[in-house]
Amino acid sequence: MPFYENVFIARQDISATQVDALCEAFTGIIEKMDGKVEKREYWGLRSLAYRIKKNRKGHYVLFNLDAPSDAVQEMERQMRINEDVLRYLTIRVDELEEGPSAVMQGRGDRRRERGPDSRGPREDRGPREDRSASTEEAKEEAPAAAEAEAEVEAPVEAPVEAPVEAKAEAEPQVEAPVEAEVEAKVDEVNVDSGEVSEEGEDK
Repeated sequence: MPFYENVFIARQDISATQVDALCEAFTGIIEKMDGKVEKREYWGLRSLAYRIKKNRKGHYVLFNLDAPSDAVQEMERQMRINEDVLRYLTIRVDELEEGPSAVMQGRGDRRRERGPDSRGPREDRGPREDRSASTEEAKEEAPAAAEAEAEVEAPVEAPVEAPVEAKAEAEPQVEAPVEAEVEAKVDEVNVDSGEVSEEGEDK
């Protein structure tokens, strides 16, 4: 019989026990039609590359199958009907992989990398005693640093206020010529309208 690898993605809303129930249903279909599920791996809840039917994550499951093509087609038909299955992919292979798949091996490597010894020694840090002494010194220096910052900030505020006052003093000088111009134009309008000017002459 030919060998197949099948991966399907189930909705993120269902629980792990419901995923197991799906796997059992698909395994039952294969076994009814004289096939055999050689390996089944649950890869967990993983992020999708893009949203599928409003889901951002999905439960991934891998099947290694030794089954006739009719059994695989029936299993795929059931996957299309089932609302909990977002996507599936089945490929025919020459032989089935032994041991864990590449996804499971990568997961184990990452766990080993995250271990406490994986980072190696931190040469930039001294022993624990030195670090605790340096933190105490930093705590003692903190109030002195705060006082120094307060002294630095005080002179900065004075020059900011000075230009504002100077600008306020400069504004009345600008307004005086404007008022004189307005009065002169009013006098011209009165003269043009035929009224008597201040000198008492008619025009």
